[in-house]
Amino acid sequence: MTATKTQMVLFDPGYAQHTTILSISAEYIYAQLNQFKNFGQKKFQFKMAYPKLTHMVDNNVGFCLGSLLWAVYIKSLGDVTIEGNPCLNGEYDEAETVEEADYSINFYDRLKKDAKYYIGEDYKVDSLDVKILKLYKEFLILNKGFTSTNTTAELELPQGFSIPDKKSCDRIHEKIQEVIQTGKLLDLKEVLPLAYKN
Repeated sequence: MTATKTQMVLFDPGYAQHTTILSISAEYIYAQLNQFKNFGQKKFQFKMAYPKLTHMVDNNVGFCLGSLLWAVYIKSLGDVTIEGNPCLNGEYDEAETVEEADYSINFYDRLKKDAKYYIGEDYKVDSLDVKILKLYKEFLILNKGFTSTNTTAELELPQGFSIPDKKSCDRIHEKIQEVIQTGKLLDLKEVLPLAYKN
């Protein structure tokens, strides 16, 4: 008897448990910060919040990268049904769809400026991180916010991405499983060159 493989993949392999919506979380932290009028207190509060903010920024980039790499991997499986797509059959509004990606891209300037102002630190922005966010924004637009994405065949990849050979796809899948366990989504940068050529 031959085992039949169910032709179905998950929309999210497990990234969501490690991520927050950057705009909501960051604005909450800034709202707390703005309750302090005294500069010394504000400075102290920002110093406390800074590691949280940088961690959220990194995880956000990791989530975007993870989404792109997951799309590459599931496309390599052929025409397979995608399960658990929360966007399916929704109304597509481009401005609304890219709002969070735009916020994430612009947030670097704010964090850089505030780190210098409050704690005299130079926040280093990794140009690859910005590139990942821009590619993710393109990914959202190409797929119209996934409002009509039922199968892997319908997924569109941004320019520069391609489906690599089976060995590379297996390595990407292995790394995805690893970061879902560790929560260190930015570690996916290690396998990005397997699927993306700039």
